[in-house]
Amino acid sequence: MKFAGIIAEYNPFHNGHAYHIEQTKKITGADRVIVAMSGNFTQRGAPAIYDKYSRTLAALNAGADLVIQIPSVYSLSSAEFFGKAAVSLLDSTGLIDYLSFGTEAGDLENISKVADILFEEPEKYQRSLKQYLKSGDTFPVARTRALMEYCPEIVNLSEIVASPNNILGIEYLKALKSIGSSMKPMTVKRLGADHNDHYMHGGTNVSAKAIREAVSYGSQIEALSEYMNDVSYTSLIGAIENNQTVFENDLSGMMIYKLISEREKGYTKYFDVSEDLSDRIVNNLDKFTCLTEFCDLLKTRDKTYTRISRALFHILLGITDESIANAEYSGMCKYVRVLGFRKESEDVISELKTHSSLPVITGYNDAKNLYSEQFKDYINECRIEDLYYAVQTMKSGIPSKADASRPLVVI
Repeated sequence: MKFAGIIAEYNPFHNGHAYHIEQTKKITGADRVIVAMSGNFTQRGAPAIYDKYSRTLAALNAGADLVIQIPSVYSLSSAEFFGKAAVSLLDSTGLIDYLSFGTEAGDLENISKVADILFEEPEKYQRSLKQYLKSGDTFPVARTRALMEYCPEIVNLSEIVASPNNILGIEYLKALKSIGSSMKPMTVKRLGADHNDHYMHGGTNVSAKAIREAVSYGSQIEALSEYMNDVSYTSLIGAIENNQTVFENDLSGMMIYKLISEREKGYTKYFDVSEDLSDRIVNNLDKFTCLTEFCDLLKTRDKTYTRISRALFHILLGITDESIANAEYSGMCKYVRVLGFRKESEDVISELKTHSSLPVITGYNDAKNLYSEQFKDYINECRIEDLYYAVQTMKSGIPSKADASRPLVVI
């Protein structure tokens, strides 16, 4: 039996994601697709618009056979750390033959060349990078210029390293090399709207960002059915009608309380919070009106909005330098947590339990059998997810189940 792995957020799940699953099976001939998906907090430094179980249901209905969770300590990280953790998680299943990812380029050859350079960091490239950084370029600009100088033969190189999905693809390829994985990479070219496209142009494909913004502004809601499968659309509409969608500013009150309560100590113990950023937060707390505006206020030439947002969520959720160091030391994820599966693919669960190098968690009873450090990580992850559900409950008035007691999604 052949297995393909996909790394995703599905925030929300739309037609482009369904196309990726379909093409992955078609191109690789895979019998089963396993998706490693972010939980309730995502790589762009924000809560998911609707919860992980609703997104799992949509993915399973579109052809995924099993969905497992990328813990928030990794899903709320840079492309490099997110990519390494997600690739390691899929590799630990012991099942995956192909790693499939979507890219704007649809060009594995050139993306692989860039990944090789960034992984090996040859001396000539390093010299150019240092030179451009010293001259005042931001890191992304300096890296692009150094790459173009090192390998001018790669066509459209600047576009390759500027496109979000290409960047993630490069990090996945670096991670495969880093952990010595036998998974074979393959890419599916994105169709329709660009990853960062804000607009809905008609047709059947649109970016997740455009859908999130439509929901945020309450505009073109009826049109969303064109871009999502029935299950995903129904789940999202249900979340909208019940006031259970979650956006960054829904956590503003929690965030300002956390920041004020730790103002005297500063925030440098938290992951990706430098002394300079910690000082900027302290010095601007009196200007906090909401989370998104605070991120805009704190961003600088070398610290993007997304990086600031991730750092603030690290503070809110208690993700420290120590927790990240422990994760890297122990080989990233400490368990494989299943979110859902298809009944017709139930054999994947037994295959996973047989071949996985990590404990497989299908419910709290499995979690109780973890070693102490693994169980500590599991409980901490549940705490983070419960914060998300608390926000939903406060907005909607509808009580939420604790994360550890939620059943798997089975269709």
